[in-house]
Amino acid sequence: MTESFTDLLEKWGDAHLPKLAGTAGQDVAAWQQRFRDALDTLRGPLPDRVQPQPEILESAEQADHIRHLLRIPVSAVSTLAAHLLVPRGLSAGEQRPGLIVSHGHSRRGIEDLAGLTGQRDAAALCAVREGYVCLAPAWWGWPGRDGHLGLIGDRDKCNVIQMAAAMYGLNVLDLHIQDGQAALDVLAARPEVDPQRLGCLGNSYGGRTAMWLTLFDRRITACVSAGAMNTFRERSLKLSSCGIQYLPGLLQYGDVPELYALIAPRPLQLQAGQGDALITPADRDHILDVAGRAYRLLGADAQFDYVLHGEGHKLLWKHAGPFLARHLAG
Repeated sequence: MTESFTDLLEKWGDAHLPKLAGTAGQDVAAWQQRFRDALDTLRGPLPDRVQPQPEILESAEQADHIRHLLRIPVSAVSTLAAHLLVPRGLSAGEQRPGLIVSHGHSRRGIEDLAGLTGQRDAAALCAVREGYVCLAPAWWGWPGRDGHLGLIGDRDKCNVIQMAAAMYGLNVLDLHIQDGQAALDVLAARPEVDPQRLGCLGNSYGGRTAMWLTLFDRRITACVSAGAMNTFRERSLKLSSCGIQYLPGLLQYGDVPELYALIAPRPLQLQAGQGDALITPADRDHILDVAGRAYRLLGADAQFDYVLHGEGHKLLWKHAGPFLARHLAG
């Protein structure tokens, strides 16, 4: 007889169901506060923040925008690489909506988002061409923050750094939330940006970080999260989630449906592809039900949008663009 570790996880999860699953009847605001309080207990230590005064490392003029590569101080022990894309032709004093554009596990990270690797439908490129000021921060392990990869070899770069961080009580997702908030500080301070009209979007791990950053930072007015309508329960039983997507102990209290419900009543669009093999339809539908119910109970149905498109594991700007325009218009 051969034992399986996933059997242990399944039995443990069945015996210890999340304490705050669902939206606890109709008092959604009270439930949200309880869940937020629980999440705060799961967050670990973080380095003290410093003033995020960005340094421009290089600039490149494009036909319709200017791209800057920034180095942003986050703490005494870390800096953040990011691409800033600013539309050309802005009038003096004109302010546009700002977007944090979050990359996923694509090979070149922010370089893919900004169109440097030839992707014509790159999210930041699509957005800046429609007038948004875009800031794309690099997460640990991707270009701009990948100096440690020579130590990792063929191992999973996310799991290895989370294992090392855990020895200090640190969590990489926590660090990425802090990075994202430093990026928001820089974006909101730009003279071309209206700090009252800030959005966030991403696909896959980018969709996951867009979710986390939006629920922890209320400056974000609208969020588009794509390719992330799967649950951590499902990921755990398939041993298929990378180690930087969740706060330790999350499943004691809730899962992805509840995390999306925390964003209500702010505008949220969820995108999923019918051909996305990483998303289980039953989990996708459960997320839709729980999150949608939170918006309905808060009287914010018009703020919630769901797109089930015919493609795979990707974000489609043709759906994200109109949604963001509707909710970030001046």
